[in-house]
Amino acid sequence: MVANNNYDGASERYREAGEWLRGQRQYWQITQAELAEQAGVGDVSLIDGIERGEVVLPRSMQAAIALAFSVDRAELTDSCEIWYGQKTAAAA
Repeated sequence: MVANNNYDGASERYREAGEWLRGQRQYWQITQAELAEQAGVGDVSLIDGIERGEVVLPRSMQAAIALAFSVDRAELTDSCEIWYGQKTAAAA
């Protein structure tokens, strides 16, 4: 689990990632516990931390999250890299 260090705009990007995750979870009408189970983590506090923008969505969970929400894994990985400052967004 990687904590948010709140530097270089990270907290805003982390919140954006958390809002995306929460929005998807609510759209699909599943609880944090159900998502944790589907993602194979069994720890609701991890899902809660991600949604609050305090924890990075681990790379090891991205495939399961993409599958749970029927999104393209590569697109989710790209978004995570932007949200977590590992890559910058392409110019529009």
